[in-house]
Amino acid sequence: NRFSPPSFLSEDGFNLLKYVTSGYFVFIPGIEYTLQQPGVSALRSVEAGVEKVKEYPFIDPSRIGLTGHSFGGYETAYIMTRSDLFATGVAGAGVTDMHSYYHDVWWANRDTEHIWRLENQQWRMGGSYYDLKEQYNENSPMQYVEKLNNPLLLWTGKKDTNVNWQQSVYMFTAMKRLNKEGKLILIENEAHGISNPANQEKLGKEIFEWFNRYLKP
Repeated sequence: NRFSPPSFLSEDGFNLLKYVTSGYFVFIPGIEYTLQQPGVSALRSVEAGVEKVKEYPFIDPSRIGLTGHSFGGYETAYIMTRSDLFATGVAGAGVTDMHSYYHDVWWANRDTEHIWRLENQQWRMGGSYYDLKEQYNENSPMQYVEKLNNPLLLWTGKKDTNVNWQQSVYMFTAMKRLNKEGKLILIENEAHGISNPANQEKLGKEIFEWFNRYLKP
């Protein structure tokens, strides 16, 4: 029951009512997951939902954007590398390389490895990277960065230990090497979500201007 009035203030850089009151149609899809297929499941569900939404006459199919934060940031990065449905995307604090994330540590939480997240929790991989390398690679955005055809904005806090902030750097480095259009925003003194109101406003404006550049007539 939380209410956020239209503004640029948000922990994830996206204030829904700011977009709705600025002429955007915002669609929040439901995703049906298949074991060992977190990225593929997101791709299939989001594409199917957007194809249905495109039936509305007021939707311009050439000006659809995609955004997500954390697990949604991972899903956004993955979908953008596997689909040309979206004119642009914004991926916040997301995993881009499942190989390195599997071997990383959540330093702020009793130095816990991220393995449990991938094998048994939100990622639904159902087994070890060493037993399921093909499935892990199939669902890793970095494995498909060559197929990224539309602009992608990446952002993360430089104190993020939930998802190592260098995950966004990996993706952006690959994009630069491949001459892909995009931008990376690294935010000082911020963790997984943006807490400082001044940083929230700055990030919110950056994302809003990014979507306006690629989605507005």
